[in-house]
Amino acid sequence: MMNFVMATKIFEKTGSTIAVSFLWVFYYMPSFFIGPFSGFFVDLLSRRKVLLISNLTQALIVLLYLPAGERIFIIYFVVFLYSLVNQFYYPAESASVPSLVNKEDLILANSLLLFTSQTSLVFGLGVSGIIMRLFGENKPIIISSFLLFLAAIAVYSLPEMKPLKKTIKSGLSEFWEEIKTGYLFIRNNTLVLFPILMVVFVQILIVILGVSIPSISSSLLGINIKDAGPTLIIPLGLGALCGAYFINKKKGKRKKAWIKTGLTLAFFVFVALSTIVPILMPSLRVISAIVLMFVLGLAGFMIFIPNQTLIQVNTPIFFRGRVFGTLGFLSTAVSMPLVLFSATIVDVVGIRLFLFIIALLLLSGLLFFEKAENYVLSRVVIN
Repeated sequence: MMNFVMATKIFEKTGSTIAVSFLWVFYYMPSFFIGPFSGFFVDLLSRRKVLLISNLTQALIVLLYLPAGERIFIIYFVVFLYSLVNQFYYPAESASVPSLVNKEDLILANSLLLFTSQTSLVFGLGVSGIIMRLFGENKPIIISSFLLFLAAIAVYSLPEMKPLKKTIKSGLSEFWEEIKTGYLFIRNNTLVLFPILMVVFVQILIVILGVSIPSISSSLLGINIKDAGPTLIIPLGLGALCGAYFINKKKGKRKKAWIKTGLTLAFFVFVALSTIVPILMPSLRVISAIVLMFVLGLAGFMIFIPNQTLIQVNTPIFFRGRVFGTLGFLSTAVSMPLVLFSATIVDVVGIRLFLFIIALLLLSGLLFFEKAENYVLSRVVIN
């Protein structure tokens, strides 16, 4: 809801995709500075306490949007604060899953975790525009803060996950050595490195797609940005939910097959969006966009979950916080310049060329996966 509300405010005030892209720049900026280290501190602390404190703090930060109004720079600052706290939440969340379920249940657990996030995505983005129209622009802010308080209550019910070191002080004495060890582990373990690169690739595409949603709505489909939720985001989320069903229904299918299928489907979706949809009649554009976004959600789930599971399975418990902290940092380091670059492309050359470039990136990702798979299989079989 907050992403939709703030992106809508910024786009309606400026009409600029670049201005919307800065929303993501400020969101990812904290990860660029503290992402490499946040996972280390997560490994030193109780992960349940990290999750609890993060939720409570974010619930209060969200309320700072109320006095911001349409002052864009204040919106950027609040986004920065929220993301700063999230740098500790994300590695704690991802690293906690393997400690809470059996190894054979990891795919199901990750699917359920992504299922809840996609459900919130479908609901939040789907109803944000409606809530803004009926009850005013501030109501989604209040609802979001309340939901974060509920999230803190839910986290409090988790079992205690004790830190791996007795004190932070003792851990700080080994700080740089531990950071170095974590990076060396990732670099030297191909079964962790390659899935991390694939997850980073998918997250970059998600961010770039998010930046382009206003332009897709107004320029490509000719609809109001407040209607982007039902037209684009809800089908995307429903596709991801179906992906969860198929992956858990066919547990015997190998992870590499899911990844290949997802990359191929996503490639054809962006080719269709950039070449076929623009030449259709206005009503058919909307219908075809709904179908394509559904397929894209399905494809994204097929790529993300198998790679996320490979990272968790092949990472020892004492490295997980650092590995997922590194994952967040890599996503940010690559995303920040690409977000600005992609926003410039959209504003200068148009949304069609931009979507076609994404299709080419997906084709490159598919070719990279083929080569990476052959390299890994020469050392160990991926299952």
